[in-house]
Amino acid sequence: MKILITGHKGYIGSHLFRALEDGTNVVHGIDLKDGNDILHNLPDSSYDVVFHMAALPRVQFSVEQPSYTFRHNVYATSVLLEWAKNHNVKRVIFSSSSAIYGDDDFPSSPYGLHKILSEKECQLYSQIYGLDTVCLRYYNVYSKDQEYGGSYSTVISAWMEMVRRGLPLRVDGDGEQTRDFVHVEDIVNANIFCMDYKDRFSGSCYDVGSGQTFSLNDIKSMILKEIDAHFITAPPRAGDVRHTEMRDNNLIKLGWSPAKDFATEIKTYFKEITNE
Repeated sequence: MKILITGHKGYIGSHLFRALEDGTNVVHGIDLKDGNDILHNLPDSSYDVVFHMAALPRVQFSVEQPSYTFRHNVYATSVLLEWAKNHNVKRVIFSSSSAIYGDDDFPSSPYGLHKILSEKECQLYSQIYGLDTVCLRYYNVYSKDQEYGGSYSTVISAWMEMVRRGLPLRVDGDGEQTRDFVHVEDIVNANIFCMDYKDRFSGSCYDVGSGQTFSLNDIKSMILKEIDAHFITAPPRAGDVRHTEMRDNNLIKLGWSPAKDFATEIKTYFKEITNE
């Protein structure tokens, strides 16, 4: 199978790229990290499947730079879809986000809004052009190798980095906000499942989470059982939703299922840090 991954050097994209390079596929990637912008550098050839993972994914960054992130998250997706239609791509698998839900069924950030706009365009392309598309709404993705990215980092990668540096771990707000954490390997498996699925998706959207939620205070308690750590409190961040939880299990009904247990993984990660 001939495959294109946009954002193949990003966090999830790089994991997917490695998983698909198994000798049975021809896998190509395009990434802004190489100076290859989707708006100008899409290849002049056809692919069986395109995984569209390229995006500026941080909620807080989208709050600070809404029009800039719109260009990379919405307009770039529109350009990709038109290219896919014109190059006879069989299926586009779009990386969406649970951020579309917000706290009251409306996005709480530009990032969430951008994702729902792109979902609608994916559905439109299936409807009027016959391009098969599917949108996967990721919840909070994590793994031991998730890189720290400064102030825009996810809570797990940020806390792991602070432990390594011997610095306090920051809790934004009261710590009672909850998240559905899903391991990056489960995300990769969901994408590959959708690639191999025999029937058409026709613009369908699916939640991809673990089905379990944990508050920041829950995770704090897990960490303190494994290591000594100091926590500090900071104000809530603009654009952050209060609670996330996988809303449907329709992808599970089709045959995919998450395999990683968050509590087990986290305890292992922080215990291992003390032995590094």
